[in-house]
Amino acid sequence: MQKLTYRGITLLYLPLAASWVLMLMEAPFVNAFLARGAAPELSLAAYGIALSIILVVEAPILMMLELSIALSRDPSAFHKIRQFYVFVGLAITGLGLLLFYTPLCPILLCDLMNIPPKIAEATVPALRLFVWWPFPIGWRRIYQGILLNDGRTRIISIATGIRLLVLLAVMAAGQSLATIPGATLGSAAMVLAVIVETFVIHWAARSTFEGNLSRKPPSAKPLTLRYLWLFYLPLAITTVLRQGIRPVISAGIAAAPMAELSLAAWPVAFSLAAIFWGPTMGLQQVTIALTHDRDSWHTVSRFVLATGIALTLGLALISYTPLLWVVLGRLFGLSETVAALAAPAVRIMVLLPLAYTFHALFTGLLVKRARTTTLRTAKIVNMGFVGLALYLGLAYAGLWGSVLGAVAISAGSLAEAVWLYWRSRPVIKLVGTSGPVETTT
Repeated sequence: MQKLTYRGITLLYLPLAASWVLMLMEAPFVNAFLARGAAPELSLAAYGIALSIILVVEAPILMMLELSIALSRDPSAFHKIRQFYVFVGLAITGLGLLLFYTPLCPILLCDLMNIPPKIAEATVPALRLFVWWPFPIGWRRIYQGILLNDGRTRIISIATGIRLLVLLAVMAAGQSLATIPGATLGSAAMVLAVIVETFVIHWAARSTFEGNLSRKPPSAKPLTLRYLWLFYLPLAITTVLRQGIRPVISAGIAAAPMAELSLAAWPVAFSLAAIFWGPTMGLQQVTIALTHDRDSWHTVSRFVLATGIALTLGLALISYTPLLWVVLGRLFGLSETVAALAAPAVRIMVLLPLAYTFHALFTGLLVKRARTTTLRTAKIVNMGFVGLALYLGLAYAGLWGSVLGAVAISAGSLAEAVWLYWRSRPVIKLVGTSGPVETTT
């Protein structure tokens, strides 16, 4: 096996990082359009809530990329993964239809999440459009897995760039008409953009499938749907718990002082911080793809940690300098009142990139070793600390909603990072004393 170098990791990782940054720029761009449109506070709040809810609904399919990277060893394995995904994707779409096209939707928004009625009313049509978002997301991710294993990460970032251009075009066209409510327009633009990106990735992956992947010999132990289910179920639960954190925080913000303005400020603050922690998801995929033995683990882990420190310093540079007001006011178009609520939240979340870097490194290692149940427990720890922070903040601290959200997500993420490190120590020792890391138990 060719020796792994930092240059090689960088060439594989940078397009993935660019892809994640471009994806995470979608929410700030949509927010910037909404902030300049009609009823900006209402549109920002409704779109932020709709996005946080659909991210929970789509959560079970998000780890399809990691599954594809770890297990797409030959054409037969990939076909089995694709068959498995069709069942999962159709089930998620059916769940969305049940939740958002029935009386369950107002119950979810008003009774369970305590969203103000005016905001809830604007959120419903956005959610009904978002129903069609998850299936192409998962389809795209299983094909991205074989592209990444083939080292073709550049096409992934190009496809995401096309997705962003489609999003901006739809937002600009829709806003010029001035007839579509802001949150509805934002969700429609996201769905159309993802569908276009999925077509690009599917087309690009055909050459890999017909080339390098088709030449790989069949595995001595073929994948079965039962094995995929046992492998993937803890990952699906983990992502449901992870994505469930944002609606829980939204509900906490809705119960805090200055709720309506905070619900408008929170998604902007979160999306700005996400631009810096988002690239750590690419680090997770790099860890899965490149960790094979002791030497590769040491090289990958050093690269991952150095990248996480750089991303944290980048967010700190914006958060604690006058650049923050330039970004919030001029780039995102926030009013002075909403920007004043968003700014402290961004500053509190300054350590999120480093926390998510630890998540990425140890999650990648645990997925590689098929220790996926540990990830589920780590996310439960995260949610426990989020819930505790929300309770203490609401009961005793009297924090503004946006500040409360930032404290809660930071507390949960840092606690999960510590838990993952502690639980990964035996696996790290195993990597250091054994041969190649296997992808099955």
